[in-house]
Amino acid sequence: MPDKQADQGKGPAPAASNKKDANAMIAGKLRGYYDSIVEEGTPPAFLDLLERLDKAERGEKD
Repeated sequence: MPDKQADQGKGPAPAASNKKDANAMIAGKLRGYYDSIVEEGTPPAFLDLLERLDKAERGEKD
């Protein structure tokens, strides 16, 4: 019967290492997508809409 304690401490199992690599790759892709969206900024038409909605809530006229 193999000694389970002897197997511990030999480093991560290959499956665990592959999972970490996959998670790191996914995290990198998501970070890249987020950064590209942030760089785009808010479209002027959307800002105008938000301003008009804000005025409507306060009861102001254009």
